[in-house]
Amino acid sequence: MKNIKSLTGFLVVLALIISSCKKEDQIGMDFKINGAKDLTLLKNDSIIRDITFLYLGGSREELTITCTGIPNGVTINFSSYAGTPDFTVKQTIKTSNAAIGVYPINVTGSTPLGKVFSRTFYLTVAASPNISPTVSLFGNYTIDITLNQPFIDPGATAQDPEDGNITSQIVTYGSVNIDSTGNYPISYVVYDSGGLKDSVTRIVRVFSSLNYVSGQWTCKTITPSTNDTTNWITTLQASATVDNRFLIFKIGDNFLANPIVDYYPSSGILTLASQTFYCQTAVDTSNHTFVGTGTITSQGQQKTITIDYTDSYFDALQGNNVSIPRRDIYFK
Repeated sequence: MKNIKSLTGFLVVLALIISSCKKEDQIGMDFKINGAKDLTLLKNDSIIRDITFLYLGGSREELTITCTGIPNGVTINFSSYAGTPDFTVKQTIKTSNAAIGVYPINVTGSTPLGKVFSRTFYLTVAASPNISPTVSLFGNYTIDITLNQPFIDPGATAQDPEDGNITSQIVTYGSVNIDSTGNYPISYVVYDSGGLKDSVTRIVRVFSSLNYVSGQWTCKTITPSTNDTTNWITTLQASATVDNRFLIFKIGDNFLANPIVDYYPSSGILTLASQTFYCQTAVDTSNHTFVGTGTITSQGQQKTITIDYTDSYFDALQGNNVSIPRRDIYFK
């Protein structure tokens, strides 16, 4: 009887051991997931990070990786979708066309014996920061045009990273007066849909073809009939409104006689049209009329202007009208 009880006890213990072993096998492997942390990505962004599967106990098994809750426009891939802990995989997340928002995503490991463990992380897809547009000029930042000649604005183009081509939204400020010398700024301004701005300024320089005549000149006035020569200094000034025109201050040393002279580049001829001035001379104070022609010549850096003209006036001493030929030669 005693042997029977001992045998019964042994069988009970053996049954418990067998039962315990079978229960452990049914439970399978314990493991956990590290690295699946919450993160924020900009739209059209990507990241690669490590996800680690750690063994915690039980019979070792190969587990399979799955990922659920992936929103439209987001792709998530793993460098490997299976392995036996401990092991690490690379997780690649791309937010190519995802809508802005917060998305719960599950990374799950499962074993053949049915052990399943999931780790949820929150993916926040944020809007990319607005980038300013860019205005680009057609042509140069500085354009030179000749006085009285037409100006055609080459214009500009505008691009925006978010809005694309926004050239049609450029607003131009400034204008060019082609009939007056000077520097004229033209600004090209554009705003994108987010309110950011860019602008570019071009300078249009309107100049006279005779700019080089402006300044001080040494002059020699010759009167052929008397062989008299007068040396003096005067100033010439290119016209600010008419191209190829300049003003002589005090022609022939006649005070207040400031005639206008026109230059014709095609023929190389200067024309002093008939002009009358009430001027002061060493002889008298009366009306003098000047008319003549001339030339501009260059030798190296030196410019020479020669004008042959007549000085006509009423001679109060003789009581008659006189017309005296003269020649002015200007050196610079």
